[in-house]
Amino acid sequence: MAMALEGVRILDASGPIGHYAGRMLADLGADVIKVEPPEGDPARRWGPFLPGVDEPESGLQFLLLNANKRGVTIDLTDAAGRERFLELAKTADVVIDSLQADEAAALNLTTADLEAVKPDIIHCSITGFGLSGPHANWAYSDIVGCAVSGTMQLAGMAEGPPEQLPDMQGYHSASIQAAAGIMGALVYHQATGEGQAVEVSMQEAMSMSQETAMMQADILGTNRERGVPARGLDIPGLGLHETADGYIYMMASGFAGTGFPGLVGLMDATGDAQDLTSDEYTAFIAEKMNTNFIMAALADEAQRAPLQDKLDHMSDVVREFCKKHPKLYLYQEGQARRVLIGMVSTPQDILDSPQLAARDWFVDLEDPGRGVTLHYPGPQWQLHGTPSTLRRPAPLLGEHNDEVFAELGATAAADA
Repeated sequence: MAMALEGVRILDASGPIGHYAGRMLADLGADVIKVEPPEGDPARRWGPFLPGVDEPESGLQFLLLNANKRGVTIDLTDAAGRERFLELAKTADVVIDSLQADEAAALNLTTADLEAVKPDIIHCSITGFGLSGPHANWAYSDIVGCAVSGTMQLAGMAEGPPEQLPDMQGYHSASIQAAAGIMGALVYHQATGEGQAVEVSMQEAMSMSQETAMMQADILGTNRERGVPARGLDIPGLGLHETADGYIYMMASGFAGTGFPGLVGLMDATGDAQDLTSDEYTAFIAEKMNTNFIMAALADEAQRAPLQDKLDHMSDVVREFCKKHPKLYLYQEGQARRVLIGMVSTPQDILDSPQLAARDWFVDLEDPGRGVTLHYPGPQWQLHGTPSTLRRPAPLLGEHNDEVFAELGATAAADA
């Protein structure tokens, strides 16, 4: 069966910030050639590590994000290495790198340099701040992207400091936007025959992760705070709740789904509603359990204290109920009753997911070079006509030197 990007060749010379972009395009069928320095990409030495496999072949981050790629080693700091890279670029449709503006200029690997050898090349640059502006050449890392984008300000508990987001979210966000930009450039190239530069700034790519924080600052003049709802209210049935075996996230305080009345119905079915089914609370929940009323009432000095006492009691009853039951039960019963409850899944929960199992999402892939079979997450998309596939494990360091350089007429991989 044909694949969406079959026949497209991509040179992925990016550092870790761009690995996921190349992986997504490779999954769609592109021939992605991972270009590494002779000592290997730094992510090869990032833990956690594959047991029983030595460096530089054991880093799970590298194995995950570089599957489906072929791999070569080229020293881009060496004139002969750059010449070989440009020879490879002549055969490619797309080049991805993470060189900052000054680095690209010093190596003679700017967009103009690539266009000189392949006028219709698509050149995608993925960096921390983009290729222009006062910060273009500033150092960056994943945590820097999360911080300068404003996302870290929202991560963590209200009483604690900002926290780093897990699992390279800055790098992954930049890669996702790069892959989307490359796809758009490929469509344009197909229509016109013209290439172009695709430029991604991690700071800009991460800005959407703030959701409405910038709008709140602009319109209301206030900042979103960590660990509390956007409007700063602790409302019953809203937020993270501890369960008997983990956590759920609940949004049962508004008008979506069956709202708080639906939650009370679930609690009543298990005998945990306490006095929330009394006339006093039933009337309040039906008529006044919404954010707009609560905000207005709390602003009224006369109503604030008794209303806060009522809300605190309702929250206590909900939290006691949640702690008595497993998270999967609460999630499934919430779904059945249209109560907005989401289970906070652990990695093991995801591996055991009956939904993912029913869709055959996980893929076992033989990795003979490392002597293991790896259990990979499945495709990002389900394209029924041109499906994504997992075809090969991440390359060993320099694994495809002979194969790829032979395609250029090279006689020895050691010349790289």
